[in-house]
Amino acid sequence: MSGGQTHGKWTAPVRGSVKINTDASISVIEHKSGIGGLARSPSSFVAAWSKPYPDVTDPLIAEPLALRDGVIFAKLRGFSRVAMETDCLEVVQLWHSRRFSRSIVAPLLLEIDELALSFLSFDIQHVFRNTNPPAHLCAKHAS
Repeated sequence: MSGGQTHGKWTAPVRGSVKINTDASISVIEHKSGIGGLARSPSSFVAAWSKPYPDVTDPLIAEPLALRDGVIFAKLRGFSRVAMETDCLEVVQLWHSRRFSRSIVAPLLLEIDELALSFLSFDIQHVFRNTNPPAHLCAKHAS
């Protein structure tokens, strides 16, 4: 669906879809996290955002928050075909087992699942960190 990744290089989404990369950044000193992301079509940059989350310092909470906010962004923008990418492999693995998960983030993943019902196609994929620096910069800005 999304064009995937090749040899650690970001690839554009397939025609007619939008790819949204998200990330989280933790500031233990300031006791908060920042999440961020950006959306791109096959031919152009669409938008970027960042948002602080005070008192969230666990990456396993912050990363799904970033995904959820990316899905909300996609829904608000009226996108119909969405490919989400994150560099947090654990969250992607939890996503694939969300219906049976007892993880602390299971409610967030189920919320994402409900939001995703509004899209014609939806997928969450893992990407290597070196293909996700723009999303990381957005997250870092908020943390």
